[in-house]
Amino acid sequence: MAVSEKTRKIVWAEAGGRCAICRSEVVTPGTACDDPSVFGEEAHIVARSKGGPRAGGLDAGAVDGHANLILLCSKHHKQVDDQPGHFTAERLREIKAQHAAWVRLSLEETVQGRLRLVPDPSFPQPRALALVVRGNPLWNMIKTSVAFEYALPDGLSDDEEAQIVEFLDLVKDYCDIALDIDSVRGSRDAEKALESYVGKLAERGFLVGASLRRMLLIDGPGQVGTPWPILRVEVQPASLAAVADERGRAYFGEQRAQD
Repeated sequence: MAVSEKTRKIVWAEAGGRCAICRSEVVTPGTACDDPSVFGEEAHIVARSKGGPRAGGLDAGAVDGHANLILLCSKHHKQVDDQPGHFTAERLREIKAQHAAWVRLSLEETVQGRLRLVPDPSFPQPRALALVVRGNPLWNMIKTSVAFEYALPDGLSDDEEAQIVEFLDLVKDYCDIALDIDSVRGSRDAEKALESYVGKLAERGFLVGASLRRMLLIDGPGQVGTPWPILRVEVQPASLAAVADERGRAYFGEQRAQD
């Protein structure tokens, strides 16, 4: 699996367009007759090829995920690949985390009070999760979303938690690559994979719920805002589930008719 366009955007956004080691901007200004020059590179923390630096320990699907990529300038990309003894996988993950924290702090200091998420007034905000029993509705939510959040219950056995986390990782992976799946066959394969996991969880007494919050990312007063749909997926025991109306009010039996 190659690095998807969405994954590249995540890597560049988290790094603030700067090398995680020297923190230099990795795009030079353009000129009157030429476009800007890009010398930033998405470097693998754990190598894709078996003979590459820091190879091993990740399956094929995770190797090209954004968690295994770090944005570097071309100079430092060459250095970390030539010096894997110093730039171990653990060291690079630490560098990436520290750099991401620095970027967040820098943004908070420069745009504090300006950049924010607000509900999109064009869409009603969900007050309840939709029960997921088929892959198609969940896949449609995944294709629409730009952010993902999840919840799982407490008190799980190790086996139950492993199965639920595997499903949530699958959802997150599809969120990362959804924009690159543009064929009907690819979409159907995704739907079937999701539906299979939902079915297996149901057999163990767990239900999957999902919602899509339509938000706007606004930078400063008077701005129109960028659509920012957030997908939320929860896995909960069926014994704790309650039927709710469109306003999120739980009801049982004849209660709905009395409202």
